[in-house]
Amino acid sequence: MRKEQLDEVIELENEEIRRLWVQLTNEDQELSRGEQITKYIKYGMMAYDGMMLLHKLKRSYGSILNIFRR
Repeated sequence: MRKEQLDEVIELENEEIRRLWVQLTNEDQELSRGEQITKYIKYGMMAYDGMMLLHKLKRSYGSILNIFRR
């Protein structure tokens, strides 16, 4: 009797966790035009920042491979 009740409680909690996880991991597909443009600008800035970091490291160490030798 007690085991069946615990199984039901665990199953309900698993369903709740599954529902919350899906809610957390799903991105909103319905973005407005302004939000889409903002997202693309943000990704572009991150890419630019990464390229500038690589350029700075290359200038400092002479080569990308030399970064790991020091």
